Amino acid sequence: MAHDSSHGSSNVVRFPIEERERPTLDLLRELAPDVREVERTAEAFQLAVPDPGFRHRIDEEAAEYILTHIDPAPGETRTAALRALRDRAVVAAVKAARAWRRATTEADDARRLVVRGRAVGGYWLDALEQRRERLEQEAAVWLLEAHMRTEEAEGVARAVRLALSGETWTPYNHHRETDALFFAAERYSA
Repeated sequence: MAHDSSHGSSNVVRFPIEERERPTLDLLRELAPDVREVERTAEAFQLAVPDPGFRHRIDEEAAEYILTHIDPAPGETRTAALRALRDRAVVAAVKAARAWRRATTEADDARRLVVRGRAVGGYWLDALEQRRERLEQEAAVWLLEAHMRTEEAEGVARAVRLALSGETWTPYNHHRETDALFFAAERYSA
């Protein structure tokens, strides 16, 4: 049965496939919050702004962990251990991103209920407002958690990528990484 779309409903239901997909770095990058939204939300809710160097510290810590805890001998055992390290971080980040998105949906729904409640009035409006505020705060906290877990996964993924390719880990250098990305095509086409 079709519903009037002017009331916020429709007969089209989107199935959130990102909720069921296996956690991967690509999926995480689709789900991850935008850093600008993270900064705005942190300011609006007076939450600690995440340290921009967090990802690079995690990258360094992961490289140190790989060096001291993972067998350096090439082979399936090393590859499996490296992928497991990366996958644990990715799974945690995808889980946080999914929780943030669910919390955001709940907060959006609560906001719409408050708007409708204001239109008709009632003794229960204060309770709706309190619930909306609580859900918005929870969504903000989940946003920051999703951001931090994403940064962590990206840092671990870089260290693992270097280890899997046999490259020596070096601290992140924006110019070197950008050059490698843009000029790699030239090397392969020559």
